[in-house]
Amino acid sequence: MSGDLRLDSVMKRIDVYGRLAFGAQCVAAMMLIAAPLLFVTAAVLPFAVWRDSHEEAILLWLGGWAVAVAVAAGGLALGVFAWRWSGDWITEWPGYAVAFALAAMANIALAFMLTSTPLPGAASFSLAIGAAFALGFLVAGHLGGARVLPEQRQRALARRR
Repeated sequence: MSGDLRLDSVMKRIDVYGRLAFGAQCVAAMMLIAAPLLFVTAAVLPFAVWRDSHEEAILLWLGGWAVAVAVAAGGLALGVFAWRWSGDWITEWPGYAVAFALAAMANIALAFMLTSTPLPGAASFSLAIGAAFALGFLVAGHLGGARVLPEQRQRALARRR
């Protein structure tokens, strides 16, 4: 019972926007990890599989690169957008490490679901992205900078002015 009370008090220290933003940061990190993997796969796979049809291989090569660039741009845009509300605790290295660790686990789960389960692709993407977001939302209360209480944050802002 005391563990529930402690978790509740920690989660109340961070506003909902900060937790939502950290969940979005985890999804952005997931996209930033996936982009180079897509880029390399798009550079190698079409020419390994479609050896006879060079036109189709080049089309898939360019399309794969476009998808990789779009995923990277989306990850950067989401990360910059969510950064504003992610709170002071995301600026510390534990926040980045946790976000990228959760993102890497979500990408591994996504790859497993896409290759080894009968789930449709859309369901696999939804589950992996939703899990990264939800874990980021829940973990946000346990990061180092999360110990800053709203009153302390207001005093620090007043001193800066």
